[in-house]
Amino acid sequence: MTPEFIPISSINRKALIGFVLSIFAILALCAGLLPVPFTALICYPPGFVLSLSALIFGFVALRETGADGKNGRALASFAVWAGGITIVAMLCLVTVGVLLFPYISEFFQQSVNQIRP
Repeated sequence: MTPEFIPISSINRKALIGFVLSIFAILALCAGLLPVPFTALICYPPGFVLSLSALIFGFVALRETGADGKNGRALASFAVWAGGITIVAMLCLVTVGVLLFPYISEFFQQSVNQIRP
């Protein structure tokens, strides 16, 4: 007796790509919040690109899953939501950093002056 072949339903590739990109964007956002100097400067630009890509892939996948009926609508909607939220969060954090830059630079300058004899 041979085993019966059970087809696996296909998942929209763009939804899956958008989902993976959104996970990486969330990781870049969280890594930028680490209390290590210059992590925001290193993590936010690629995180912004990843978020924007996840948002685009998610919207395209939502349109395709509605039209052809493939699985992956949940992955696509997660990509859209996560991409949008991480873009807004990164823009807010960059804005706060720019507004607080004079105070932060003054604090570092005072700290360096205390260390030097």
